[in-house]
Amino acid sequence: MFPFPFERDTSQPAPESPSEALASKPAPLPWESIPTPLDEADKRLAAMEQDEPKRRLIRDAKALCKQRRITQAQMAEEIGVPRRTLEEWLQFRRLPKAPGTTLIRRWVETYYSEDF
Repeated sequence: MFPFPFERDTSQPAPESPSEALASKPAPLPWESIPTPLDEADKRLAAMEQDEPKRRLIRDAKALCKQRRITQAQMAEEIGVPRRTLEEWLQFRRLPKAPGTTLIRRWVETYYSEDF
């Protein structure tokens, strides 16, 4: 069937002790290793800590909106973003990127100094 003959299988001798068997195993490749839950938790915690200033800014904006007794639509118009986008930010479904964070920060600074 094949145009060339197969070589005879030369089997290797079995290791003498279990430590030899462990030593001969290659280390798992990075994509083969299973991440531990602790690693995943550390990553989530780092991401949350990185986003904390944005969360604090959004909480301040929500409180200021409530103190001024304006709707989210009015707030969105004053900030200059679509109402739906602002709604998602205020409900923490999405976090604003740098331009959105700047707009919210300017809005908070402007109206916080005026009212209080």
